[in-house]
Amino acid sequence: MIGHPLLLAVALTDALALLLLAAAFVSAIRTLSVREPGSALAHEGWLERASGIASVEGRAAIWLLLMSTALLVVAIAIVLRRVVPGAMCGTGVLQASQGAGERALALRGLALGLLGAWHLMDRFRRHGREPLLAAPAARSLLVAFPVAVPAVIATFRALAAMDRRQPVSCCAAVYGQVRSAPGTAATGGVADGVWMAIFAAGTLLLFLLASLAVSRRSAGREKLAAAMAIASAGWAAVAAVALVRVLSAYYFASPDHHHCTWCLFLPGQKAIGFPLFVLLSVVALEGPAAWISARVARRFPAVAAEAVGRSRQAGWHVMAAAALFVLLTGLPALLWRLRFGTWIGGGCP
Repeated sequence: MIGHPLLLAVALTDALALLLLAAAFVSAIRTLSVREPGSALAHEGWLERASGIASVEGRAAIWLLLMSTALLVVAIAIVLRRVVPGAMCGTGVLQASQGAGERALALRGLALGLLGAWHLMDRFRRHGREPLLAAPAARSLLVAFPVAVPAVIATFRALAAMDRRQPVSCCAAVYGQVRSAPGTAATGGVADGVWMAIFAAGTLLLFLLASLAVSRRSAGREKLAAAMAIASAGWAAVAAVALVRVLSAYYFASPDHHHCTWCLFLPGQKAIGFPLFVLLSVVALEGPAAWISARVARRFPAVAAEAVGRSRQAGWHVMAAAALFVLLTGLPALLWRLRFGTWIGGGCP
């Protein structure tokens, strides 16, 4: 294990977050033990007390997990590449983790998404003082906790697997990709031009669904929000592929660019990977948030006004984040086209 202070901070923050989540998990079980939210027992304050304790513990755990995730990404992308022998970017650092790093990042993303859903339900419960929302919020926390535990364990394993004495072959997998034909992506053999066409069509569809979900006031809002949630998740995945395989070339300013996600986080690329992947995360998370809010508005009239407002806000967030992503990735391509008269991959005059 590499004894870097940043890694120690990640481990300690994760441990504290897991303890708080475990406490919130117990509080959520106590909430569900009150079988009838409208009973005299609930009116005596037991339900509100258990829900309130779980809310405080869970929100604190989310902030700690977000903080440790941000520190972990910074460590992988920038800090540890100078410590792990042979590593030039985050790809080499993840190689040193022997696969545990990829699993940790994937599980952390899923855990944060599930915890975000719980936080949204809990927010409506707190602000609307709606006791009927206590049970659904508690159940969503019970779903998120079993994902957060292996995410933290995978992080510990990834940190323990890293060794400054074991060299890695950084970017060997990236440079060793075999292409069947020029302009053909290794991902499913789909040509880069096809990915860009799917990305463009998906962007138009996403904006259409988001604008309809924002403008629709009552009937059909939940169905539109559900469609936008699916479209936002799909768009984020397609946009990430289009970024790495095609659009990143304009940041590397080279027709022979390599398809490395982590190189976008390097200072040499002005760390553009951080804002770009934050924007993708916003789109992927706010789409489901719009659907959850619309569903809460239909099922719980006491918080309908606030839930409808949050659903429309999520739609605006999706459109703003997607538009900013397109601007940040499309502008370098347009500037290259204006300067050289061609797109990268089409040959320079």
